[in-house]
Amino acid sequence: MASRHIPLRKLVVAPIVWVSFALLVFPLAISKIDTRLFSPLAVPGYILFVLMTIIGNILPKIRNFGFRLYWVPFVVVCYGISLAVGAGYYAVCRRYSI
Repeated sequence: MASRHIPLRKLVVAPIVWVSFALLVFPLAISKIDTRLFSPLAVPGYILFVLMTIIGNILPKIRNFGFRLYWVPFVVVCYGISLAVGAGYYAVCRRYSI
């Protein structure tokens, strides 16, 4: 019987993880460079960035940090979301494969 778990090494380098990460981060990063390049693809990343900014403003210790320092946690959270998307993708594929 095959193992039901996805190896972490396979999940970290999975194409679905990197594609979902790129869809969250790159359109928002490009729109921050030049606002004329803002596209609808940047909306999910922008919403996540705004939510993280709101949470950061609520916490008193983070309030004094500059706006640019929010990019590090944003990238980490985006990669975590991408790992969850990848794990869900592999679970669905494994569940419905013949």
